[in-house]
Amino acid sequence: MDAFLSFHAPGFWLVLTLLTGVIVLGVRPYLPRSVQPWSISGYWALLPYLALITGGVSPRLMGVMYIDWRTSLVLGVGLALAMVALAGVARISLLSSQRSTSEDVASVQSPGRLMGGMGMSGIEEWFWCFLRGAMEETLRLSQLSPDIPAYWAIWIAAALALPFLLLNQSNAYHQLVKGAILVMTSILFFYTRNFWLCWAVHAITWLLLAQPASVRVASTGRSQAPRSPQRE
Repeated sequence: MDAFLSFHAPGFWLVLTLLTGVIVLGVRPYLPRSVQPWSISGYWALLPYLALITGGVSPRLMGVMYIDWRTSLVLGVGLALAMVALAGVARISLLSSQRSTSEDVASVQSPGRLMGGMGMSGIEEWFWCFLRGAMEETLRLSQLSPDIPAYWAIWIAAALALPFLLLNQSNAYHQLVKGAILVMTSILFFYTRNFWLCWAVHAITWLLLAQPASVRVASTGRSQAPRSPQRE
């Protein structure tokens, strides 16, 4: 119970984060439309930051400091490149099946959209890495610690992040993409414990796989638009 009762304990911040998340998701539909997109991203960024500066979670277990860059560069980069390559193949398949025009792609790949996608991916990955680090530290402090706390912490954290992931996406396609990214970065984090590398894979994969859905909707919208009657 010591892992939950102290203000500096990781379990305390885990419980606080989950309860706060339920509240944020509950009140978000009643917030102004201009505030709704920022409510969840602020929650993802603020709670882990407060836990970090108060000593509630280890920066090493979160993967933001004291990183083994040799392992990250030798093993992690190879895994990351393989994951990004798979995402690239999936992107090519989606684009070829949708027969999107060059105009559609240009509109989706605007610099503002790219930067926003990278930033949101970083905030979401920051939240996931907090769950992984806090859960591992909680397991280590508990008397029922498993044989491999890092392994179990990864998948328990993924299970905790999954409901927020599903509720924050607007359609099933984006939910599927985010779920795949969660699994990919969880595996990568287990071997490297590197938040920065996971952020890169998260952002690149999201930008590759999330954009074809937007292209498809734009193309469908134009193809289904009624033609204006011609004057005789």
